[in-house]
Amino acid sequence: MEKIKCTLLAETKVTQEVQHRVTKLFVELGYYFVNDQENIFCLQIDPELGMKAKLESACILGGNPAILFRGAVRVILSQLMEKDWPEILQPQLEERIVMLDIGRKYYPLVELKRLVRSMALFQFTHLQLHFSENEGFGIESLRYPEIVSAEHLTQAEIKELIAYAKQYYLELIPDLDSPGHLQQVLRHYPQWQLPMKDNERDTKAVDILNPEATAFIQAIYQEFAELFYESRYFHIGADEFVDFDLLESYPELKKAALKRFGKSASGIETFISYINDLAAYVKGLGFIVRVWNDGFYRSNRQEQVHLTQDCEISYWTRWNQHMAPIEKYFEKNYSVINHNDNFFYYVLGEAAGYSYPTYEKINAEFQLTTFANGQRVTDLTQTKGIAISVWADVPEAKQAREVINDIFWPQAALSEKVYGDKQKKTDYQKLYDSWSA
Repeated sequence: MEKIKCTLLAETKVTQEVQHRVTKLFVELGYYFVNDQENIFCLQIDPELGMKAKLESACILGGNPAILFRGAVRVILSQLMEKDWPEILQPQLEERIVMLDIGRKYYPLVELKRLVRSMALFQFTHLQLHFSENEGFGIESLRYPEIVSAEHLTQAEIKELIAYAKQYYLELIPDLDSPGHLQQVLRHYPQWQLPMKDNERDTKAVDILNPEATAFIQAIYQEFAELFYESRYFHIGADEFVDFDLLESYPELKKAALKRFGKSASGIETFISYINDLAAYVKGLGFIVRVWNDGFYRSNRQEQVHLTQDCEISYWTRWNQHMAPIEKYFEKNYSVINHNDNFFYYVLGEAAGYSYPTYEKINAEFQLTTFANGQRVTDLTQTKGIAISVWADVPEAKQAREVINDIFWPQAALSEKVYGDKQKKTDYQKLYDSWSA
């Protein structure tokens, strides 16, 4: 075990709780604290600091307990890495997120807790659990047990993870994708698969024109809204419903759109209406709703109805020329999370042409104003957060522990970008060794 020569003083119940959580984090990593008269820091809350933490006259101050926690962690990291104390700790983006695909790959609770610890070290704020995919459903459902994968997390384990993350001021974001990416769910309900031409059905997409089918999907959201009732956000997906360049393969969508929205309708309106209704439903359950960007404001589909303003955008790609540029969402006044797939998509098996993200590439090439496909923005006013996304396209490509180990380094690099630090990868090696032991 390695010692930390540092004394944290706390005079109020609130700061004593922060002190306890900081100590607990490093003890879990294999460190122990020894009193050091030269490194005594008083922990204080100063609401006027807002999102900032700062070191002033042997006091670590933060705008609220979460920020104070991150400031204290950062001071201790500086000591462990033999760096100067940071005088000011101010993130350029409010939220730092890791999204993990647990729908297609099972991660034991012990590994998820280890991920939480690395996220706490690097001042991340949210862990997004993407738990439903075409190939799997990763959390126990008490209402519809038949839709769940054989290997999955129980609801009791999720509750334990929520409580564990909360200790380190991390919040979970449930992520249930619809109306596409539902093959695992719909294999048990083939009657609710989306009709196509020639009497075929799309096995991955729900029939959004069928009220029974949409009510069934909403019931699943309701169950998991109850499980994640402490979360502020709920990600409802909305990506890759169908190939929007081939809407003609879904004549019922076009027919319904023409009937409801008039002769100028292209067919995409039925999809947008479904998302708007679902967003309103999930908002009514008490959440801020998030959706992926690729299905809205497309240049090759004239929309007679638009995406609700009552949601936030996870902007991940513009691989198709018809997808709306990031500026379109800024023009429409949406808050955006930057999921830049060119830098922050960790896709198991390096499927779909992706390469594993590296500390070196992020450090050398990425700027916070860079969005997918090289799009640049002039400021960060509407960029609420940034995310690393871990997808299990080839789940057997690596063991769960390997994946969690790998993404330590992108977290380190992204934290540097958000806080304006300049470190070297070797500076983190001892920390990595303790964390991964």
